[in-house]
Amino acid sequence: MAWNSTPLSRRQMQIYVEHAAAPPITMECRSLTFMEREARQRDAPLEHLAIYGLPPWTRENMQQVSRFSQILPSIPPGGLVSSSPSVQLPAAQMHVPEPKRLIFDSGKLAMLDSLLMDLRSKGHRCLIYFQMTRMIDLMEEYMVFRQYKYLRLDGDTRLEDRRDMVMDWQQRYVMTAPCFHAG
Repeated sequence: MAWNSTPLSRRQMQIYVEHAAAPPITMECRSLTFMEREARQRDAPLEHLAIYGLPPWTRENMQQVSRFSQILPSIPPGGLVSSSPSVQLPAAQMHVPEPKRLIFDSGKLAMLDSLLMDLRSKGHRCLIYFQMTRMIDLMEEYMVFRQYKYLRLDGDTRLEDRRDMVMDWQQRYVMTAPCFHAG
């Protein structure tokens, strides 16, 4: 009788269980040389270029396109992702509008877009703070669209990794972090 009085006994009752996600396996070593070599292999600039192609704003530059074709013949300037059917591409965890529309429909993001392009052309780095991790997720989609290198530091980052990540930021372009984790 107790079972029949619980919501679990109803046929129309549906239970939602979120998918489990695990961080990628990483190696840790005290040797800085080893860790730098591993980072170069993990980042793999040539493979990244083959998969994602040239950044969107350089695809109209014929000199860049011809150089890309010399390095990676038979791969379109948009990379393998641009020629892949949408069913083969991984789905985003949240619905994000088309990146161009997201940038131009949001005045703040449009201003940030022009600022980041200007800062990048002058060789500056940028530190961006957010209040919520969902905003970091949106910004991450933007960073991938613009093909910026970035480093994400949020509440899920282990304390011992934070120092190394901040030091790594010195070599990268953009870092996203919620404001309550700044220190």
